[in-house]
Amino acid sequence: MKFAAGVTVTGVLSLLLLEALKVVLVPVSAWLLGFLVIVVKVVLIVLVLVVVAAVIGGGVWIYKRGQKSSVEA
Repeated sequence: MKFAAGVTVTGVLSLLLLEALKVVLVPVSAWLLGFLVIVVKVVLIVLVLVVVAAVIGGGVWIYKRGQKSSVEA
């Protein structure tokens, strides 16, 4: 009987834990997804800024190289 009582207590505790997790996990998962969306947006913004800086830097480099070669010619 002690084994059956232990299994019953374990089952009841598991059920209570499952119900508690059902209540807690919904807002936690929503918060986590919201946080991931913000992280992805920040990463994409940084990536766009890096690409824009590279394009501007490349343009300036090509312009200065062109000016330098025209002075030498």
